[in-house]
Amino acid sequence: MTTPSRRRRYAVLQAGARMHYAVPALLARAGALAAFYTDLHSSHRPIQALDAFWPRALQPKALKRLIGRRLPAELPRRLVRDQPLASLSWARGDRGETLVLERACNERFGGANALYTNFINNDIEAVRQAKDQGLYLVHELIIGADVGRILLEERRNYPGIEPAGEPEQVVEAGIERDRRKWALSDQVLVPSAYCRESSITLGCDPSKISVVPYGIPEHWFDLQPEPEPGRILFVGQVGLRKGNHYLAEACRLFEQRGLPFECRVAGPAQVDVTHPLFVGPTYLGQVPRSQVQEEFRRADMFVLPTLADSFGLVHLEAMACGVPVITTPHCGSVVRDGVDGFIVPIRDAGSLADRLQQLLEDRALRRQMGAAARERAREFSWGSYSERLLAALDVP
Repeated sequence: MTTPSRRRRYAVLQAGARMHYAVPALLARAGALAAFYTDLHSSHRPIQALDAFWPRALQPKALKRLIGRRLPAELPRRLVRDQPLASLSWARGDRGETLVLERACNERFGGANALYTNFINNDIEAVRQAKDQGLYLVHELIIGADVGRILLEERRNYPGIEPAGEPEQVVEAGIERDRRKWALSDQVLVPSAYCRESSITLGCDPSKISVVPYGIPEHWFDLQPEPEPGRILFVGQVGLRKGNHYLAEACRLFEQRGLPFECRVAGPAQVDVTHPLFVGPTYLGQVPRSQVQEEFRRADMFVLPTLADSFGLVHLEAMACGVPVITTPHCGSVVRDGVDGFIVPIRDAGSLADRLQQLLEDRALRRQMGAAARERAREFSWGSYSERLLAALDVP
């Protein structure tokens, strides 16, 4: 017999600091969090001491990432269940995730009567155990369910650009695990229409799915835009999945058309950006968050030609700065085609270049779309995300 939603108290399973621990923090604030199971974070005194005495300029990247995992003030430490000496997942890979799941199962999920997990599908046994104990199960899908197939196809189209990745049988086995997890779940949360549609196509029951778009902190709306005409911006990991090779091709088309522009790409690369396939943009590498905000303020247009994604928080960050967005339907649910940006087909550098040129040449349209984008972004603030999430979970 399912526990009435008004009495649900959740155990949250999460490795890493996804969205700055938003889900457990919001549930704790609503009085609906029983326990939060996670791996290593930076709220432990030894890690804080390392940060205090080790100059930031000399800290290795792994340590900097770990220090960035700060638990929110509204998340009570007594509800946080981790294993700091054992996990050290920033150095030990998937072992940290395994420890999270083992502790949750051993403690019978901290006495919770509901489970919220955003693991992809490597938590099947923990989910099954929770089901056997009668917990209400919520699975958050954090990326399109067909990402494995799309990446496999793209790597076949462009061999040698990225590591081979998972073979087809491993990808299909992962999709089968997705189906088993969906079947066990009482509710599946997705952040976008694309994630909903791809999940249904692969076998998820549509009646279980709730679309809950993410949000951005309200301070983004305090930034004052100062766009430089012709400056195109991309922010994110550089590789085949994000469509950076199609963005580079669009840049080369721009050059052939004699159009004035500067395309700036901010983010870590998992490919060789000097390869001819990626020639065109200026690659900044991974930059500090403060510099990223400055990039958004100065951008004239924002581009995310992704092949498979979930929800583009970078869309919202650009839109909050009054920047029109050109993206694909595989991550474009917030962007309204022709209103605050354009939606172009995946793998279509020509359409991407055409839309960029349209905004470059029609400055009135660019200003109109920028203003619409800024207003649209206000609908997806952090507060709005909180309201949508708690409403979807039926938490009063």
